[in-house]
Order: sequence, then structure tokens, then C-alpha cells
Amino acid sequence: MCYQDARGHEGTDAMSRGDDPHYSRIDPAQEINRIRHSISLLESYIFPASRNHTAPHRRQSDASSLIPKKEAVESDVIERTLPAPGMLGSQGTGGLYTGPTSTTTHLLMNEPRGSEEVDRQQSQEHLEEFTTMTPEYDRDLLAMLPAIEVIDDLIVFYFEYCNWIYRHVNQPSFTQAWERFKNGTSADRLILATACVIMAVATFYLPSHHPFLQSFSESHEEIGLKFYDVSTTALQRRMAESRTYSLELIELLLIRGMFQTLSKNDTEEIWHIRGELVTIAMAMGLHRDPGKWRMHRDIAERRRWAWWHIVLMERWQAFLFGRPLTIASHHFDTQLPSYCDPAVDKTGRLYLPNISLFRLAFILGDIMDDAVSVRPVPYESVMANDRALTQWMEELPSELDLDEYRVARSLASPNTATRRFGVQSVIIRTSYYHIRFTLHRPYASPSPSPSIGLSNGKSTSVADNPKSAQSLEIAVGAADKLITMVGQSRPDFLANSALAVPGHMTWGPFHCFSAAMFFSFQLISNPDQPGAVMFRASIRKAISTLEQSRGNAVADKGYDILTSLTPLYAPDFPLQPMESREKQRQQVLGTVRKLAFPYHDSHDPRRYGESPATRGVGSPTNSSSVSPPISNMSVLPQPQGQYDSIHSMSSIRTAGGFTQQQGQHIQTLSQSPTQLQMPTSVITHPSTSPTGYQYPMTAVQPVYGDTSRYSQYVHPVDDTMWGAAVGFGQGEWTQFLETFRPESAIGRHAHIQTS
Repeated sequence: MCYQDARGHEGTDAMSRGDDPHYSRIDPAQEINRIRHSISLLESYIFPASRNHTAPHRRQSDASSLIPKKEAVESDVIERTLPAPGMLGSQGTGGLYTGPTSTTTHLLMNEPRGSEEVDRQQSQEHLEEFTTMTPEYDRDLLAMLPAIEVIDDLIVFYFEYCNWIYRHVNQPSFTQAWERFKNGTSADRLILATACVIMAVATFYLPSHHPFLQSFSESHEEIGLKFYDVSTTALQRRMAESRTYSLELIELLLIRGMFQTLSKNDTEEIWHIRGELVTIAMAMGLHRDPGKWRMHRDIAERRRWAWWHIVLMERWQAFLFGRPLTIASHHFDTQLPSYCDPAVDKTGRLYLPNISLFRLAFILGDIMDDAVSVRPVPYESVMANDRALTQWMEELPSELDLDEYRVARSLASPNTATRRFGVQSVIIRTSYYHIRFTLHRPYASPSPSPSIGLSNGKSTSVADNPKSAQSLEIAVGAADKLITMVGQSRPDFLANSALAVPGHMTWGPFHCFSAAMFFSFQLISNPDQPGAVMFRASIRKAISTLEQSRGNAVADKGYDILTSLTPLYAPDFPLQPMESREKQRQQVLGTVRKLAFPYHDSHDPRRYGESPATRGVGSPTNSSSVSPPISNMSVLPQPQGQYDSIHSMSSIRTAGGFTQQQGQHIQTLSQSPTQLQMPTSVITHPSTSPTGYQYPMTAVQPVYGDTSRYSQYVHPVDDTMWGAAVGFGQGEWTQFLETFRPESAIGRHAHIQTS
């Protein structure tokens, strides 16, 4: 290296971006002075008799870079403040990322700076992957799709109306690849799979009067599911041939996760997709900013969009399930996307709402670190996260900071850009309120007495604790605003046929249910607390919103639970005789125990070998909120025939297990327009496929022989710990139900009570 401190110019600014000239901060004069000074020092050590003690002229800004030789420790300290070293391998080795503990990083200390240009070329995605032989199309899959004109229309519709919140697929790159697919140049199965999921997602955003929906007898969910099944088959065939990682694969998995989020038929599958995405992204080095390798701006921005969508998906799913994060915030340095094509938007503000959502996800990472910690969390950490949330809200782009009237006016506007901002404002701000009331919920919940509900229902008041009182005030305010915003915006969505679609209102019912459960638990724990009347009014508003959304699986489950719990938080319940209360309590809880929690108990029955027609006892006939019959799962045979569809299983985990028989169970869309016609020169894809892999099961062995050695790091979860992002904290829902169960039932879950 040319510098005394062994640092190049990039070390002066860890946030510099090599892909954008606007972020370059190189001062030629400063660099020349540093080189001159380094040469002078070298001469002084090589020719000690001719040392020149005259200090060279330098700027004030150079002082920090001139460290005396004898203070090498200080130089080492500075090196530690720089980003951790890492490199991308050559395309011959897959172009995968290796980090600071890998032996390959020794090469970074011996490579000339010019080699970064080689890395840049090697790390870029293949833009042209044409094969010399005639491509082989999957004609059996193409026969299940509508006419090419219909596919093109759905793809255009997706990029115009369906990616306002999540921009999972890079439009220019996909459009070019799709054109190559259509003209017979490339038969890339990733592109076919992506096109099918794009169509599946688009069905959730099509207005009910759209000609495409009217040409089919199935519902939009059924049509979308069939497109999704075709995508799954194409992806599994591709993974059976090649497991090469690429941005195309990342974007495909992202949009597959979006479809699962919209359908909510198998939420555990979303968690598996999230895990695949994080694994592949880190292997590709997406967690390191692409400016490190001086990639082309378009490739760098595409990588940034992909990474931040993965961060958003992972942290939101961790929040919903109450599970730990896979990657912490201090383990990645990928910057937020910043470039907006002037041809798309001259103002450069088009993507600011998306960037704001990414920033909220970043804050959510810190919140989740505390939320799932097995160690006690200081209250100051909670308030620090709350300050970060409020600052985020204060810095919200003006396009999203809309009052009730402006939201209604935006949603009713015939202008697409105006409607987009209205939808983004509602969805992003409701996510903020959900996160904020959940942040404070553990401290806002009153501590129930051992005789909860058995005597007068009294419990320790949060007013006795200033911290609890503060958290209760914040949580109540955020939860009430959440219910109000969802309830007020829903009629505005429904009034505009272009917005009265499942895609835009997918999270509203879950937001309402979560906030209403928080109020319900407050009332059940302490029915006489101040604000009880307001809590009941908020619950009624939430139930009304859920009732208007009946037919939605989450809304059905939430409505059934809230209405079933109504007698327990009614104003006159504490006034009833004890025997009457106990009898009613047992009856209510007996019904609630058979109901499924929204989102958490959403699953594809084929994952558990369960018939979709199976229902629990006591479920309303028009409801989809029945829990799976857990006790019967182990004895049910694996269904055959129509339940062999593979869409519910993760694409990577079962890539080798696809069979021709499974593929035949994907039904062709009924009443479909003219089938997709491909060039006559295309060769039909072989129907053979590999068999699945079998993995032996082994007994679990303890990791550490002396468990007492590590007991100092294990702390029990107390009442201030967290659970999933619903109205109850970790263990609260179980404790509430277990209080009234027989002793035999309590024994089965004793570990929950004491954990």
C-alpha cells in the first residue's frame, strides 16, 4: 500500500459508495500529500543519516491520518473501525461471498487495488445467458397458462398497481428476460416461475369487474393458487438441474413470499421462504454494500432493493411470530436504495415511501432484539426504541403524512399516483402503530392476581408504577389510533373499485384484531380500571371492522375469538354471582380453545396430512377459524389425489422431490382463453425427473457436557418479556386459559408457566 496507515482512500469514509460518483469524496491534493509523507517516512528509516525533520505541508484534515510508527496499536484500533473485510468469489466458484474469518480473505492483503475491477466484473450478475443449443421449454406448464396477451396484460398490471409497497421484482431486468423467453431465445425456468407468481399476485389486486376474473368460474384465490402451483413446478425443475444463486432467484422467492402473505393459507411456509432468502442473500454477499466492489449502478441498486426487502420480510415475520432474527443490524452495511430513474419520476421522490418502510424495518430489528431476549430488558431500552419510532414518524415524507380527510380524498382520486400515496400512507402508518403499541404492551399489562377471574377480578394497577403508567398511555393511544385508522380507511377503500381488492387491505384485519386483543386482555385482567369504557368502545369498533371483512380468513378467526370473549369483558360480568361467572367462563373458554389464532394457526392442511373439510367442534359453519385437530394429526394417513399438490412446501427444501405424478395434479385453468403458443422450433422438455432425497433421523445429543457451566447466561422469561405480535404477551394467553383448565391439562404445559 502507498499509505503509512495501510489504508486506501476508501477508508476515510466507511459510507462511501463506489457505484455512484455523487458519493465520491476523494481529494487529489490530500492523497498526494499523504503519499509524499509516506515516502518521506520510508526514506527516513532507510537512510537514517539523512533524515529530514521538516514536516511536510499538510491540511488540518490530514492530521488524523498521520500516526507515528511507534503507536502501531492505535493504527490497529483504527483498522477495527473499518468495515469487516470480505470478498466475492469468481464466477467459476459461484461468485459467493466469504467474510473476515475465511482463509480466502488473506488474498485481500496481497491483491493490488486494480484487482477490484476484476472483482467487479466477476461479481456482477449474468445479463446475457444464452445457450448455444435450442432451448427446451416446459410445454406441459405452458399449456396450463392463458394466452400470451393475457399474461402480458397481467404483468403490466402488476408493475403498475401491485408493487406500491413491495418492489420485489426489478422491472427492467425482468422485462428483458421475459422478452427473450417469449421469442424463443431463452427458456429460463426462473423467468417462467416469476411470471407465474406475478400473475398469481395480480389476481389479488384485480377489481371484481375485471374481464380476466369474469372469464373464469373460480375465485381470485383459486386462480392465483393455480398460477402459483405452476411456478412451484418450474422452480423445482430448475433447482433439480442447477442450484446456482442469482438475483433472479432472490426476486422469485421474494414475490413467492408475497403471494403467501396475501393468501395466508400457510404462514409457516412464509417463515421457511424467509430462511431461504436470508441464507442465499448472505451467500451472495447482499448484506455488504455493493459499492465495495464498484459494481455498475443498476446492478448495485438492484442488490440493495433485494437485500432491504429481505430485511423487511424477515423482521416483520419475526415480529408476527415472536421469533429471533437471523441477522442483526450490525452484521450488514448495505445502504438504502437511492437512485430513481428520471424517466420514471423527475422529482426523485417516487420511492421515498418504500425507503421509509425500510427504515421502519431497521428500527424493528432493535425492537425484536429486546423482544425475544431471554434476559431482562431494561426499561430505558424500551424508551430508546420508542424515541426512534417517534423520530421516524416525525421524518415521514410529506406524501405520507396525511390527515383523515386527505387520506379519504387520496383514496378516492382517479389519479393513480395520488391513490398510490394514499394506500402507502395507510399501510405504512398502521404498521407503525402496531409496532409501537406492541413495544409497550408488556409494561402496560397489569399483573393478574393468582385468583384472576375467580373473585372480583381485581389486579395490580399500572398506576402504582410510573413506568407502567407511561407505557400504558402510549400503548393505548397507539392501539386506539390503529383501530381508528383501519376502520375509517376501509369504507374509503371499498368506495373505489380499483382499491376494493384483497391485496391492498390484506393487513387491516390483523391490525384490528391485535389491538382489540390488547384491550380485551386489559379488561379481563382489570375490568374496573380507568379507561374501561374507552377500551370496550375500541373493541366494538374493531369487531365491526372485522365483521365487514367476513370471508377473509384472518378476519373470520379474529371475529370469532373477539365475539366469543365478549361476555368476559362485559360491564356486568363482575357483578354476577361467582357460580354464574364460573359457569359462563368455562363455557366461553371451552369455545375459544377450539378456535385458531389469526395468522399463527393459518396453515395449508396438506402440510399436516389433514383434509380441508376437517373442522373442530363448535366452530361456526361459515367460519374458517377452526384450529387443526392436533390430537388426530399423527394417526391420519397421508391423503392422495387432489391433496398431493406441492405448492405448500418450500421450493428449495423439496426441489429434488418433484415427481411427474405430482405435476399432473396441477389442474389447467377452466374456461381459459387460447393457450400460450411458442415457436415451433422449441423442443419439448423431457418428462423425467429425479427422485427425492431421504435423510436419516438421529438422536439429539447435548451440546455441552457440563450444563451448569453455562447456566449463568440463561435467564427465565419474566412477565415483562414478549410474545408474538398479537394482543397477548408471551405466556399471557396460555396462562389465561390454563387458569381454568383441569389439573391434568395444566401439567402438560407446566414449562410455559415457569419459563
